[in-house]
Amino acid sequence: MHRHYSRASSMKIELQVAREFSYQELSAATSNFFKDRKLGAGQFGEVYRGELPDPLMPPVAVKRLTRQMEARTRKDYVTEIMTLGRLSHRNLVKLVGWCQGGNELLLVYELVTNRSLDEHLHRSERLLAWPERYRIVLGIGSAIEYLHTGDQNPILHRDIKPSNVMLDDDFEAKLGDFGLVRQIHPGHGSSLEGTVMIGTRAYMDPVCMSTNTASTASDIYSFGVLLLEIATGLMPTEVAGPGGLLSNTLISTVREYYGRGSVLEMADRRLNGDFDEGEMERVLLVGLLCVQQDRRHRPEIRIAVNMLSNLKLPSPRIRS
Repeated sequence: MHRHYSRASSMKIELQVAREFSYQELSAATSNFFKDRKLGAGQFGEVYRGELPDPLMPPVAVKRLTRQMEARTRKDYVTEIMTLGRLSHRNLVKLVGWCQGGNELLLVYELVTNRSLDEHLHRSERLLAWPERYRIVLGIGSAIEYLHTGDQNPILHRDIKPSNVMLDDDFEAKLGDFGLVRQIHPGHGSSLEGTVMIGTRAYMDPVCMSTNTASTASDIYSFGVLLLEIATGLMPTEVAGPGGLLSNTLISTVREYYGRGSVLEMADRRLNGDFDEGEMERVLLVGLLCVQQDRRHRPEIRIAVNMLSNLKLPSPRIRS
């Protein structure tokens, strides 16, 4: 196994994972981060397409972190390199290398060329067919299972949502953007005390916000929202309910239809009924199972993936 470490005090990074690039290499590869090379932007940085001079090196995605000089960003940067550098799974975006130079913090990933799941679900003229969606569901589940149950301590992603799922040319899912990644000891949650709650609220476990703790069950909640969104084609939103409490409209609507015994009516209408009913119902039910308020009632990822992939198992029963 590779050994890797960092000198956090001086922020001189010494890592034997991935490849260290010079700032000049990555600046040239992105045409000095020219706007036409920009692929997108998120909470943790802007991403540019990079063309390296090595003919054996395919195009890459270069993430230029924002708030470069903040100590916490630098700490997260080292964490991301150290964590991603030892991960290898077909449904995770692969870290190619890193760079600390030019007063910049940069990460270099494999370029996943077919845009994000978010774009394909909500802003593409080409409708994602159900077999593609079902394969994406299983791929994301497999990636989370790898993170939660690998040889090392469980790894929390903490920002699972469609815009962080990239699709390759075969529409295979690759989970990326590990800016909030955190490793925990088995059986323990991770305290977020002293940290800013960063993430998209509609996908965040409400228990995270009320207790300031994250656990594998937090990722399960986000996965559940994602399952419901893939099945219904609807984006989750939050509205204020009685007493000012926020309610996730997607979850509450699917739960309501489930209570009526007509959960399949929530299937994305754009599919015009062209889907496997057993698969669709299972994705919706497992989604509801994963977003239950009480963390103790949410399944572990291995159980959730098994229920999604093995339709011969009994359908899950959702607690009210």
